[in-house]
Amino acid sequence: MQANPRIVLGVIMAAVAVLAGFAALSGGFWVAKHETDTLHLFDIVLRRAAGEVPHIDYMTPLGVLAFEPFALLHRAGLELGAALVWGQVLVAAVLAPAAWWVAVRRMPMPVAIAFGLMIVLLAAGMVYGGTDTKLSLSMHYNRWAWALAFLALAVVALPAEREAPLADGCVVGLAMAALAVIKATYFVAFAPAVLVGLVLRGMGRTLGVAALAGLGVLGVLTLSFGGAIWSAYVGDLLAVMGSDVRAAPAGAAWAEVVLSPKYAGSTFLAVATVMMLRRRPEHRGVWLVLALMLPGALYATYQNFGNDPMWLLFWAVVMFSLPEAAVGWGRERVIGAVAVALILPVALNIAISPARQLVQPKAVFSRMFPDAEGRSDVFAVTARMETIEGRMALAKEGGKCQLAGGAVGWMRAQADALVEAQHGEAKVFVADLFNALWLFGDVERLRNGAPWVYGGLPGFDEAEVLVVPKCPIDKRLSARMNERIMMQLSGVKLTQDFENDLMVVYEISR
Repeated sequence: MQANPRIVLGVIMAAVAVLAGFAALSGGFWVAKHETDTLHLFDIVLRRAAGEVPHIDYMTPLGVLAFEPFALLHRAGLELGAALVWGQVLVAAVLAPAAWWVAVRRMPMPVAIAFGLMIVLLAAGMVYGGTDTKLSLSMHYNRWAWALAFLALAVVALPAEREAPLADGCVVGLAMAALAVIKATYFVAFAPAVLVGLVLRGMGRTLGVAALAGLGVLGVLTLSFGGAIWSAYVGDLLAVMGSDVRAAPAGAAWAEVVLSPKYAGSTFLAVATVMMLRRRPEHRGVWLVLALMLPGALYATYQNFGNDPMWLLFWAVVMFSLPEAAVGWGRERVIGAVAVALILPVALNIAISPARQLVQPKAVFSRMFPDAEGRSDVFAVTARMETIEGRMALAKEGGKCQLAGGAVGWMRAQADALVEAQHGEAKVFVADLFNALWLFGDVERLRNGAPWVYGGLPGFDEAEVLVVPKCPIDKRLSARMNERIMMQLSGVKLTQDFENDLMVVYEISR
């Protein structure tokens, strides 16, 4: 059944309107888990809203567009919580026209509607994935990247009845450029499938338009932030790739993502699909695109916390869109149904999450930043903020404590102690995973610092105070940072200022 453009557009826009309604009624942003990841998000959004430039003023392997919708709305006057919730809706609204265009030209009616809803819900979900229903915006950029990758891949994998190089090229070029400046992992993972697919399908004009559109995005960003941002971005990416602390997110190893019992079914399904389609001449372009896409999809899954194989959603869309699957239940539709079943719990969790903003048990939440202007609508579970938990490492590691819960309360107490010790206006370096004390008090943030530390001593050169937590968030990283500080003390003097149950504080003189 050929997709009806008006109906598909109506459903997609209705979904965006419902998402906007949820945002309007949410009353702010409710953090139910992953508080430390959320602090990383807040740190970057507030830095950007203040005019700092990523990779130049602070270190991050994530591109500028990963946080720009939030920063733009906060800079425009929205409270931080509202900016985060509405920023998701903004991304969904921006992607909606592209989702509609790709869907109505390449997919039958039910699949076109499902694809459009999939794109906007990936953009506006309030969980990273998984099956835990607690709300969190941690790793939001992974959802956005999957949505963008699906748009570009659909143009290549599913041929349209009539070529439209201008519109299709803009979709592909803008989506791929956005991937490059949101999370480069996705660009590297899916660029081969997109590029080779366009060439093999004879879509040269589409490829030319895509290249121009992508270069246009890079040109606008260069004019906005200066040419130095690109070398700095590459430098941050290389630093993370070479990190001896965390070169990849915590989760399953590469071999597990491919062949462990949890994921082997998805891998075998994908390989069987490619082998089946390869035997059918009319599917030559499809099987090549899927074959080229699969390694990148597995790599992106490995690189993401939670290791959800979100690529199965796109796999199902392709299987249900092939002409042979339009009538009856052939092999393509069976494969599509299996792909849906494998990813359904994760997909439902993301799809329903925006509605859960309205049913949060408000009594268990309290303000994360009760005294900070512009952040009064950010709430977190009170017990998770106030109950500080630590766990001890093995005796062979010296019995070092590592923070297991209550990071918000821990950092708030540290910031308060620094202010009481007359260090409120000092530039503070924390020997730990986060240098986020400035979010909780009158503590100066470090230029050239890192909202999330991947190694080295980012920002230490201009620090005036050193904080060594007694129960760091990452004990291994904290120990290595302390070792590096001791190795770089030439011309630098550390004088212990005070010590309490939380930390040891040193004044730095040069």
